[in-house]
Amino acid sequence: MLLYEHEGKELFAKFGIATPKGAVLVEADDLSRLQSELTLPLMVKAQILSGGRGKAGGVRKADTWPDAARAVRDLLGSDLKGHEVKRVLLEQVAAPTEEYYLAIFALGGEIQVMIGTRGGMEVENSFQQEGQGFTRIAVDPQYGLGEYQIRQALERLNVDRQLWPPFVDCAVRMARLFFQYDATLVEINPLARTADGSMVALDSKVVIDDGALYRQPEIYDIKMSRGPVIGLARQMSNLDIQYTPFEGGNVGLVSSGAGAGVAIMDWVAREGARLSAFVDLDYSIMNDKTERAIELVYGTFMNDSSVKSVIVNFTSCGLRLDEIADSLTRVFSKFGTARKPTFINLQGNRQAVARAKLEEAGIPLSPSLRQAVMSAVAVSRGVEHVDIA
Repeated sequence: MLLYEHEGKELFAKFGIATPKGAVLVEADDLSRLQSELTLPLMVKAQILSGGRGKAGGVRKADTWPDAARAVRDLLGSDLKGHEVKRVLLEQVAAPTEEYYLAIFALGGEIQVMIGTRGGMEVENSFQQEGQGFTRIAVDPQYGLGEYQIRQALERLNVDRQLWPPFVDCAVRMARLFFQYDATLVEINPLARTADGSMVALDSKVVIDDGALYRQPEIYDIKMSRGPVIGLARQMSNLDIQYTPFEGGNVGLVSSGAGAGVAIMDWVAREGARLSAFVDLDYSIMNDKTERAIELVYGTFMNDSSVKSVIVNFTSCGLRLDEIADSLTRVFSKFGTARKPTFINLQGNRQAVARAKLEEAGIPLSPSLRQAVMSAVAVSRGVEHVDIA
């Protein structure tokens, strides 16, 4: 379950992670009450569960209260990237002197922290570039994140030692949030250093494991309070699709498991491209909604002009790959030859049967996940052919 930015920041506040002073509005007429609470200039930020809102006009700076009023009225009730804007977040502008990246996430059977000496838009292009401003830390799930690990990472990155104490404090608090709330991802991008040397989270991305909501009543209540969703978001929800969009990407990913998705996202970034969205179909498959879910997701990618290629990856011991292959065959037959370049990797339970079914249907498969990733990246970059050693 992906939280709205303001919901993630509310969790940050509970753990003592600093964020800009702000307030959420659901009615434009309520803006007047904030004039005694907030100081100009402000950032007016549409609250939607999608990336790319800045480029779509969903984040605006307001230097005056009339500017803020216009931004709020324009955004509330509007359709932004297929989502109805039901609330906006107004925040005081926190002018950073430097921007960093900080995240903790589940990757397969591991938990990792990533630290970067730069943050903000396009930062995903630099993931996995050890020695180029980013480094990773393996976190022991029993011991947790050690302060010494953060200090060692900051030393590797040549970060100013004066910044170590507030950075370490923020990272440790974020890790506590991650474990206490059964998160699969907690990301701060950017994490800003301000003029007084403090660290402030300018944005938040928090994803909670849907399978753990039964022991997270606070998060479950948030989910129930959102009410019905509309449009594409509602269709995704009805089909139990875990859809995580990213800003500015051009490679679509359909997969099973959040860990595999994060690994492929990093791999794609290392090769010079970016995901437009990661789609986890585990719950759809387990709830017998496989074909309808694949059709909706693939149709979404087909209608998105920014998506140039698609990776389909299912690596599983539990899921029956032959049944997934049947669904892929029927869905692809509906799209015909017009479908976008798609690179499929199937590994695991009934793999041979699944591959045989797709080959019989004339649907090409990649010999490996590496081949699928490299080929999809090549197509996204306008390269017609790529040799894989």
